[in-house]
Amino acid sequence: MKVNLSAFLQWPFNIFMCRMLGGRITFFYIRMLGKLYFFFNMKEKWKIKKAVKTVFKGRKNSSELRFITKGIFRGILSHYYEKFINVYYTPKTLRNFFEIHMENEGLNTIKQELSKGKGILLITGHYGGIEFIPTFLGANNFSVSIVAKFKTKKLRDMTMQQANNFSIKIIDADHTPNIMKAVCNDLRENRIVITMCDEIDEWKPCRRNKICFLGRQIFLDKTINILSKRYGAAIVFGVMHRNFRHRYKFIAMSYEEMAKYFQRSIDMSIGAVVLKSMEHYIYKYPEGWYQWKKYPSLALFSPSHAEIESPASIPLLEPSLGNVS
Repeated sequence: MKVNLSAFLQWPFNIFMCRMLGGRITFFYIRMLGKLYFFFNMKEKWKIKKAVKTVFKGRKNSSELRFITKGIFRGILSHYYEKFINVYYTPKTLRNFFEIHMENEGLNTIKQELSKGKGILLITGHYGGIEFIPTFLGANNFSVSIVAKFKTKKLRDMTMQQANNFSIKIIDADHTPNIMKAVCNDLRENRIVITMCDEIDEWKPCRRNKICFLGRQIFLDKTINILSKRYGAAIVFGVMHRNFRHRYKFIAMSYEEMAKYFQRSIDMSIGAVVLKSMEHYIYKYPEGWYQWKKYPSLALFSPSHAEIESPASIPLLEPSLGNVS
């Protein structure tokens, strides 16, 4: 059975070494392990390179593509470094990390939307420092809920313990009879419930609604539209943008703010607006998205299986706390 990158990095020995080495050295250790992994998994490496080349064909020259691709691999490994920090740092150390490394540009939007009293459906993607979003919001005294699955009991216990330190409620998908009801109850309590718009493996396409995403025309996933209509909560799109030297900026936009950026926003569903917002960040900061290996899966949602050109300049389910995914 092939071991994926996440499982490889989270082998007991590697976790032991990371805990022994400490934060800064751990980053370089994970990078070394990542290079080793991709050396023996060239097929996966070339799949990522091909996806990048396809999306930016005609827009970037070979030198720019090499620079982008290098940044993407660095971003993928940074994601696992952030997983380690999020789970294994003590609450005090993690709060200090946030104080030093985080900009909170989006917290005012969160406060404004929570003032409506209907909770927030915070939609994000496999981008940047996503692992930090729940704990960062918790550290700023917001009540957060996430849906998660766990590979092992030990992982579940560790995640639950860290979540309790930051007022994070975890809806365990394997032990919750009715997840939709649990989400609804949390929104009624005016909590922030986090979900994703680019969980490609879980998409449920709507055959009546098409959208251009990363240069391919596809049937739009209907999950976000169903969630937004069912709960009536405020819709916020948010990302934890990763800058250089492990600096981060939390960015959040209300649905109204997002819609202003699109000329035909009246004709676009909430799911379409959110996905186009996610696309903007992928085009502008491709190194932040770590789903590139799943890009070929978009063909499953394409009515013609043909790529179409998308603009070079675009206007501006389930994150985990150390979950093996």
